Amino acid sequence: MTALASLTPAAACFYDRLNAARNVDEIDGIVRGIWAAYGNAEFGDEEAAFLQEAANNRRPMGRAASSIPGVVTMKPIGKLRSRLGSRFTPRQRQRSPDRQASRDRRRRLGGSSALPDTLRHHYTEGQRAVLCIIAGEIKHHGVCDLPIDKIAALAGVCRTTVQTTLHEARRLRHIRITERPVPGRKHLPNLIEIASAEWRTWLKRGPSAHRPIGSKTVNLVSTTKNTDRQKEGFARKERPKEADRGEPWGFYWVSSQLSRGCKA
Repeated sequence: MTALASLTPAAACFYDRLNAARNVDEIDGIVRGIWAAYGNAEFGDEEAAFLQEAANNRRPMGRAASSIPGVVTMKPIGKLRSRLGSRFTPRQRQRSPDRQASRDRRRRLGGSSALPDTLRHHYTEGQRAVLCIIAGEIKHHGVCDLPIDKIAALAGVCRTTVQTTLHEARRLRHIRITERPVPGRKHLPNLIEIASAEWRTWLKRGPSAHRPIGSKTVNLVSTTKNTDRQKEGFARKERPKEADRGEPWGFYWVSSQLSRGCKA
């Protein structure tokens, strides 16, 4: 990245080094070099203050900056790189590949019977869809440990709606959330349990609506056809052992009928 045209060569060198810095410790070392060069009269007050301001702009948010004498009076013609963030990769905004399918899924889950009538009025349609996914996981596994992004994808909502739903449900004491922090690493997903006794009783009595998502289709079988097949099975004669020799089945069936008639 090119530095300011009005900077001296020494100040321009420090400016380029600030843009190429990869961590906070490297920035601190460059700042010490800037003020050491300023003490040796390699550049003036305005350039030293401008370089210090550029270093502060590259530091992560929340880190206190040292006080600097002087005021910046120059405008940079080169754009500074972004601030140094955390060690983790920035989260990408989640987008649905099919918004119509997500909307239909949200409406179907939001209108299901995952919540009792005494609790439904506390939540919106999107929030009820989120609680439907959580209730289904708790019904089948005893606890919900899905990450926020997956719950949002299954419910057809955004991650902000999931977070708002969890905060509201915990405030109303309908759910219980156990956090699982990991020092120095990405935290594990929270464990969600149902704290409402009425809701737990409701789940035990009724089916869950979240299972049809991604599951196999149900094969509907006619009860009339099953009855007919049972009658046909009772009326069918047992195959004789002589039929395994390769003779036609009709030959042995006729022979058995004739032998029965002769005995009669």
